Amino acid sequence: MSADAFLSTWAALTKELTELIDAALDVEPPGGLPDSWAARLKSLGVAPLGEDARIAAIKEHQQTRGAPLPEVSACLANFTMLAKKQLEPLRKTLTAEQARAMEDGVHRFTDQALGHYRAKATEKKKGMFGAAKALAAQHQYGKGLNATAYVLGCSACHAPRLADELSCAFCGGSLEVVS
Repeated sequence: MSADAFLSTWAALTKELTELIDAALDVEPPGGLPDSWAARLKSLGVAPLGEDARIAAIKEHQQTRGAPLPEVSACLANFTMLAKKQLEPLRKTLTAEQARAMEDGVHRFTDQALGHYRAKATEKKKGMFGAAKALAAQHQYGKGLNATAYVLGCSACHAPRLADELSCAFCGGSLEVVS
């Protein structure tokens, strides 16, 4: 297997793993067993949990979305074994150290995927405007400590200067510097 074949196989495994995690996160209601998730479980040789076990797992891990964590963990374990089989032809062309690094990479990759899934599945749901409030709280232009521009504004109504006159176009008041 050449380097190009390895890279294409690794890319395919990465895509497959991403699709697996996305499918697990898409399970609604949390702990449910829609047909799409049941098909994923079957394709990876994982038996679905019983109804009571599903509910208990969701409560135990405090999941707010997705498939039960034990099912996802079992899917990732089986996925790791399948990935090793797909990468096995490459092992013959590698040194012992490179082969260990490849195997370690596969394990690390699936462990990180499980950590990502756990974080997303237990993420607390924000209110309807939660994301908007968080974005509004961020100041986009720095601290504003060193202002480089000034605006002339009315001391009475605080309207900005719109023309060359030194009196307010709205109320006729005098203009002052506002940064």
